Amino acid sequence: MKTKGLKTLFALAGILLMSSNLYSQTDEVSSDWKTDDKCLKNLSLYYEFYKHKNYVDAVNPWRVVYDYCPDSKESLYAYGVTIYKYFLEKEKDPAKIAAYTDTIMMIYDKRIEYFPENKGDVLGRKGVDWLRYKRMEGPEAIRQGYDILSESVGIEGLKSSEVVLTTQISAAISLFLSQEISGETVINDYVTATNILDTQIAKRPSSKTKEAKQAIDNNILESKVMTCASIVKIFSGDFEAKKDDVKYLKFVVGFMNEAGDCELDKFYAQVSEQLYKIEPSHEAAYNLGRLFLRKEDYEKSKQYFMKAVDLALVNDDKANYYYNLAGLSQNYLNSPADAARYAYEATLLKPAWGEPYILIGKSYINGNSSLGDEFDRRTAYWVAVDMFQKAKTVDPSVSSKASELISEFEAYFPTKEDLFFRSIGEGDRYTVGGWINKATIARPKN
Repeated sequence: MKTKGLKTLFALAGILLMSSNLYSQTDEVSSDWKTDDKCLKNLSLYYEFYKHKNYVDAVNPWRVVYDYCPDSKESLYAYGVTIYKYFLEKEKDPAKIAAYTDTIMMIYDKRIEYFPENKGDVLGRKGVDWLRYKRMEGPEAIRQGYDILSESVGIEGLKSSEVVLTTQISAAISLFLSQEISGETVINDYVTATNILDTQIAKRPSSKTKEAKQAIDNNILESKVMTCASIVKIFSGDFEAKKDDVKYLKFVVGFMNEAGDCELDKFYAQVSEQLYKIEPSHEAAYNLGRLFLRKEDYEKSKQYFMKAVDLALVNDDKANYYYNLAGLSQNYLNSPADAARYAYEATLLKPAWGEPYILIGKSYINGNSSLGDEFDRRTAYWVAVDMFQKAKTVDPSVSSKASELISEFEAYFPTKEDLFFRSIGEGDRYTVGGWINKATIARPKN
């Protein structure tokens, strides 16, 4: 056991010494690697092993070139990272893994030293690998990786790679969850990443870029980092300067929709109405209708639902907007006649949808007070139940709901005595009067 322990100790010491050598600048450095036999020989030797994936034999000549000819070729550093990742990923000893990780980071740093023109790209690669191998060390390590990636994005801008952006956002979310950075910082990073990816997609669409954008969106939503307060804090200051920028307006509205608690915020209404003003659409009008419904501004809600109806081109959309108008009229505007009328329009556009028929039936019941005496008011239940029956017929999904309503309101039908005194026979045709003005069949309650 002691012998085995010493061997492990010596092996670890060897790796650490190797890492230390890679950090230090060798005293002897070739002045012109293109004419230096030592450089040329080891360049050829390590690459021959490398291209056959013989990394064990490649590493020693590679180290000679790294130390003696550090400015020879930039590919030297990319190949070095691959070689040491090979050793790292086969290793089980945590101390050795840490030593290999440090070595990889040194290689990145030296690449930047000798080939600074590609600093942004190299920092991105370094940051991704840092978090790949050091993330489990906790928030401090994550913060270091996040800072590396943030510097990379700052340099690369629109050239930032998908993996750098997704990794940066993932790190930012981790730091937010551990209370190391604010939600505003994460959202600002997200805005930057999204703008970069959107620009890349517009210029050269690819599945990889689209998947990266979707991954970032999903991570942000799952993190719960978006709160209405933080979104307003970040975006409201730009509103006056950007209120004619449709992309900005859509971005803010989308963000606030996803946050889920913003519809009552005055900034949400401000941005939404401005967006509708510049680019009216049935979706925008519908969203504003819902917004003002929640704000209890029912007349304004009705105006926008009507605009949604006017702008919609697809029957299903138009039917949905009519149905919302019907519900608004029934539940908030105390207008059962309008409710029945709008719901009827929905049935014409979407005949197999049962909910509008149910709403029509309820509007007949709610509006029966205008029909005259007690008997007249009770006749409204006939046409209401007719609508519930129609809902069951056209739409099995509402069958149970409709059946419950039928059972409930058949009990309010006129009695046999009521029919007798009115000289109305069971099964006779009868037209319910008033604004309902609907024909039905007379029948007594059971």
